[in-house]
Amino acid sequence: MRLRRVFLTALIGGLFLCLGNLPAPYYACEGKAEGDRCNYGYGCATNGTCRLLKECIDDPNTEINECLVCNTGG
Repeated sequence: MRLRRVFLTALIGGLFLCLGNLPAPYYACEGKAEGDRCNYGYGCATNGTCRLLKECIDDPNTEINECLVCNTGG
């Protein structure tokens, strides 16, 4: 029973560590324009394109455009 509890704790902790390491998708497009190439995520297939999100309102109090994100999917 104790081994099972240790295993589940390690599994859940590992998932939190793996999922929490990616930065926000708009950081990959910082200083870029729409249509520029960007890299986001880990692994080999990280090439993407900066795209503006529809129905997104950029916060004027920040320097970065939160609506311009790196789109790596089709």
